[in-house]
Amino acid sequence: MKEVQLENFWLGDLFAILLISTVISWLIFAQFSMRPIEKKMQASNKDKISQWDGPGWRVMWYAWAIFLPICGFNNSRDPLLDPVEVKKHVSRKDRILAAWFFISITGMVLSGLIGSYIWKSAG
Repeated sequence: MKEVQLENFWLGDLFAILLISTVISWLIFAQFSMRPIEKKMQASNKDKISQWDGPGWRVMWYAWAIFLPICGFNNSRDPLLDPVEVKKHVSRKDRILAAWFFISITGMVLSGLIGSYIWKSAG
């Protein structure tokens, strides 16, 4: 029982750290990467997603389009955001910020799911 409590303690801390990292990276990526890319795409009439969403969920679409390579999950058939078009306007800074956001949110979700499973199994 003590081992499970210790694991939950570390997973809880990891989750909290990743939650804070996700929130900060979400805001920074939205302000310094997504908005400039969106403006460039609007200038070339390639922006479809900003009309669909407020300043929330589309951050994830942009990070997904930038961070992942062009593949089955990330291709030009996406009706909201064409990753090929997004990648035309991406700088190194945008890739780094997208990676920070994407890794933070993925780690947060995984640590939360694992911690929840361990906590549920111990109970």
